[in-house]
Amino acid sequence: MEYLMTYSWAILVVMLVGIVMWQLGIFNMGSTTMTFKGFTRIKPQLAGTAMREDGTFTGVFFNGAGTDIAITAVEINSTLPAGSCQGRVTLLGNVVTPQNVVKAGSGDNFVVYASGCAAGKRGEVYSIDITMEYNLSIGNVMTVHKEFGTIRGPYETA
Repeated sequence: MEYLMTYSWAILVVMLVGIVMWQLGIFNMGSTTMTFKGFTRIKPQLAGTAMREDGTFTGVFFNGAGTDIAITAVEINSTLPAGSCQGRVTLLGNVVTPQNVVKAGSGDNFVVYASGCAAGKRGEVYSIDITMEYNLSIGNVMTVHKEFGTIRGPYETA
């Protein structure tokens, strides 16, 4: 008890210095790297993927299905911060709907745009879930597939 009474002022000073250093960001380990998980056949190309501060998403994806595909739907939901992308999802400049199918050849890259996603500050972390529905024909047989995955990374300057 005598130790605590004698050195309590020093303990308080060390705590205050630690709090000030924390608030100044000295303990910040740097920016978050962009990652993805999921996406078995259609994979995002992270070098061409970005979420802007205003909530505009641009993603370059690779068709690794081994054959041509017809994309019938794309849905993007923001999980960090929470919310869904309310704007139109466009693919190669065309709004994707079941009536407006967008085709991507085997091995081709294609671009997905979305607006209205949750906004954030540069460097803050976002996480979005993306679901793509597409048709795949092998021979005379057409099958319907769903691709799901998550992209996580820092917001970029608009």
